[in-house]
Amino acid sequence: MCAEKPARDAGELRTNVIEGAAVSASLLCLVHCLALPFLLLLLPGIIGLFAQSAAFHYVALALVVPSALAAFSLGYRRHRALRPVLMGMTGIACLVIALLPGAGKGEELWLTIAGSLFLVAGHTLNWRLRTDAA
Repeated sequence: MCAEKPARDAGELRTNVIEGAAVSASLLCLVHCLALPFLLLLLPGIIGLFAQSAAFHYVALALVVPSALAAFSLGYRRHRALRPVLMGMTGIACLVIALLPGAGKGEELWLTIAGSLFLVAGHTLNWRLRTDAA
């Protein structure tokens, strides 16, 4: 029974790291969307161009999606609640739709903000439910 405790602690630590990375990535998306106009004024040049480019959004999405999927999957295994998973999938869907051709700048901005908020809320709920289930 004592041998089970360290394995559970190691698994819990891994899950906390994944969940922390996922919620941090979601918060970064939100900060990026809200702060970008000010950053472009303060950091003109290459940094500003990359942050405004579509490449940045694809790179961010490539980081957010795997970490979110891992965090929600690990959380669901622990607490079996669908609400955080659905919130997270809604957030990911918003981020993906924002990058589809045909989305105007205004739609892209609001979809990205909504997606980030859904992800942050989903991760927060996932973390709370996972902690309560432990």
